[in-house]
Amino acid sequence: MRKLTAMLTVGALALSVGACGKKNGSGSSDKELVYTSSWGADEPQGKLIKSIADDFTAATGTKVDLKFVGRKGTDTLPTEMNAGQGPDLFDTSTDSVGAFVAQNLAEPLDDVLDMEVPGEGKKVRDVLPDSVQKASTDKGHVRFMAHTVISTAVWYDAAKHAGLAPRTWKEFIAYLDEAKKDGRTPLGQDGTVNFYNAYWFYSALVRSEGAGSLSALGKDPAAWDKSAVLAAAEKVEQLADGGYFQKDFMATKYPAAQDAWAQGKYDLNLNGTWLAAETGSKLANGTEVASFQLPAGGKNSVEVGTLGWGVNAKGHNVETAKEFLAFALQKKYEEKISGTAHNIPARPDVPAPGYLAGVQKDVAEAKYTHRTYDDMAADKNWWNNVFLPLDDQLLSGKIDAAAFVKTGKKKAADYLASKD
Repeated sequence: MRKLTAMLTVGALALSVGACGKKNGSGSSDKELVYTSSWGADEPQGKLIKSIADDFTAATGTKVDLKFVGRKGTDTLPTEMNAGQGPDLFDTSTDSVGAFVAQNLAEPLDDVLDMEVPGEGKKVRDVLPDSVQKASTDKGHVRFMAHTVISTAVWYDAAKHAGLAPRTWKEFIAYLDEAKKDGRTPLGQDGTVNFYNAYWFYSALVRSEGAGSLSALGKDPAAWDKSAVLAAAEKVEQLADGGYFQKDFMATKYPAAQDAWAQGKYDLNLNGTWLAAETGSKLANGTEVASFQLPAGGKNSVEVGTLGWGVNAKGHNVETAKEFLAFALQKKYEEKISGTAHNIPARPDVPAPGYLAGVQKDVAEAKYTHRTYDDMAADKNWWNNVFLPLDDQLLSGKIDAAAFVKTGKKKAADYLASKD
């Protein structure tokens, strides 16, 4: 799960799901769907997709030509889609769909919201909350149908620290200080994963200021002058200077830190909703995984990202593909997202696994929400080559908050000028 999401986030998979190489519609154009999936056939999601495809064929007579290409596809999907050789359906996410939209390859799916979910007497819009629809929207239209919600939280062992939920930054730091005083390592960090390091500044800023506050930094140098940007950077500086992370954390290679967290060596880990499932085999006996939102004040915005299905705007079976989406959102399939894939279902009427119940509740009750990395990662050059290296300097303690802001403003101005 982390691997899929992370690759989507940094753009490595955004346009790299290899198509099947077969011209769409080479069979019966109205009785076959071509679906290229970035999941592996043996993954829980892959098995679920196969069962949905088989059930769809049985219910409608429409054959689904399903290809599992995994995360090692090539960068040929947009080219093949533009040439009429791509699939009707493909897997995508909040972070990657924009690349397809930019090339007019992601079919608007607003009309799917008014389709009925088979056998339930409800429309798709009735089972997908506004936050999920918003996270799946780009340029004013719903661009994919979500089956999974992803988010970010601070993870801990409730068996050792029952009810841990600091409500303010001051309370959070007080907990870290107490843990350190007791001889524990408060925070575990896989510091060689730069987009994990970015969770700290991103969460501190966007949780407080809401959607658009992080992405603005790559679009307008003046955005760096806002006091909230310096305040968020000062929080990260405080963490860097406080000795709260494990020794040599910036050199720690994934998954060493998260595995050590799972074994109880570190108290907390700021990570995605896939963490517990990913570390499941490493969890110490008796561990009760739980989470809380990083306390940042302000709007207390909650991250809502989604994974789901996109429809090729240039496919040969667009309308049938839309029918597949309404079919796939039946409750019985969403229950497998929770029970088998161990993730948060896009449908809030399906309970998440116990260790994700807190995040599911946070999402459901949030007054303000934002998308993964506040959409900053959509500009891959800025994200990968400018922002992430600068953020690493801040978290590592090589620069302080003031230098981070000053340098960021200049780099933003230089970057935007280079694009003119």
